[in-house]
Amino acid sequence: MHERILIVDDEAPVASLLEQALRQEGYEVARADDGMDAMNRIQAFEPEVVIMDVMMPRLDGVQTTRLLRRNRNYRDTVIIALSARTDQPARDAMRDAGANLYMRKPFTIARLVEHVRELLDGRPVGR
Repeated sequence: MHERILIVDDEAPVASLLEQALRQEGYEVARADDGMDAMNRIQAFEPEVVIMDVMMPRLDGVQTTRLLRRNRNYRDTVIIALSARTDQPARDAMRDAGANLYMRKPFTIARLVEHVRELLDGRPVGR
């Protein structure tokens, strides 16, 4: 069985690029346009990994991550935060909410895939 990854990003071009690259790596991928959409999709899809944009309308990445971590079914789900924000308060907010990793945009797809593999294997993430 292939691991499932949910991409949560309101920027369709970014989400499409990630989806295509992760499918090529053999992952089963679903997309959500924002945090509200993610909360509606996650139960049926049951992803092992959620790749989440931080800044989104309706329900942002910090709020969505907090909601996921409060639910015992998703406490162990790997959450990778993506953001163009480079300030420490943004990083701290996502980490405090429960994200496993914070990646700044722009990033390489190869690096993201490497981090996904490391986190799924329970290995420390290379910096």
